[in-house]
Amino acid sequence: MPPPRLLRDIAWGVAPLAAAGVGYLLWRRWHRPTAEQLERARRLRVHAVGRLAAGEILEMLPAPGPAAGEDALPPTLVYQYEVGGVTYQVSQALHLVPVAFDPQSWIPGWPVEVKFDPANPGNSIIACEHWQGLAARRRAAGAAGGSPPPE
Repeated sequence: MPPPRLLRDIAWGVAPLAAAGVGYLLWRRWHRPTAEQLERARRLRVHAVGRLAAGEILEMLPAPGPAAGEDALPPTLVYQYEVGGVTYQVSQALHLVPVAFDPQSWIPGWPVEVKFDPANPGNSIIACEHWQGLAARRRAAGAAGGSPPPE
């Protein structure tokens, strides 16, 4: 059996390392990024490294209902684009992007610019804090029940 002094010295050497390890694990647990922070980081990364492709808006899904007295939130858009002969169909929740959008820019069937990650083409955006692939448009006279723009 080792002398008691050796065991005490080992315990005093290991205890701070164990306490530091537990402290680090607890800190990581309590300081996890939220889902919103992760989504924002993803959007900004795709914006930074992304390449442009032409796409088309396929569908518009309504956003969660606003609180009383608030304006309607931008929808989730389903869109598709083609990269390298592969067609991708994805969606992006515009109500999570903290910028203003023109409601006439998300009409299904209209073209849209898409930024995609070249390393993972399925990872794409149509809007982020610093860029929008949605162009403001005016409806043509009589199209989709619209009236001609005022002169």
